Amino acid sequence: MIIIVKYTEIHKSIVDRIKTKYPDIVFSTDVEKAITRPSFFVDLDNINSNDFMLEARDTNITARIYYFSSTINDNKIELLKMMDDLMEIFLDNNLVTIEENMKYEIEELELDVVDKVLHCYFDIKISEDYDRSKYDKDKPFMEELEVDNL
Repeated sequence: MIIIVKYTEIHKSIVDRIKTKYPDIVFSTDVEKAITRPSFFVDLDNINSNDFMLEARDTNITARIYYFSSTINDNKIELLKMMDDLMEIFLDNNLVTIEENMKYEIEELELDVVDKVLHCYFDIKISEDYDRSKYDKDKPFMEELEVDNL
């Protein structure tokens, strides 16, 4: 049986990777409410899935990690250290495991500080085989094709 990776599993793979270095830091679930400091917020957006020749599903996702430093002000050095750590976490070992047989590679990491919050972005590209036969059960297959030469 072919199992398609769920977005929640991709999100979990990012959180798990960060927790290898920062097991005690909180992960916020809603940045519109009060933020615990220090904390991370992980978001997936720009999700785009395509069918590839009725054989595979290609998915492109932008992963966004936000780091809220321990203090709002005077956090420049802390943010620079976290930039180094995120580079180490995601680029030094850039193959991230989602499941036992599914991994994705991070090719580029973009880091910015906006309003004293560290933003880290990377793209995820996944191509998965899937079984279309369950959708095509009632459709007849072409048996013979005749071509006229002009």
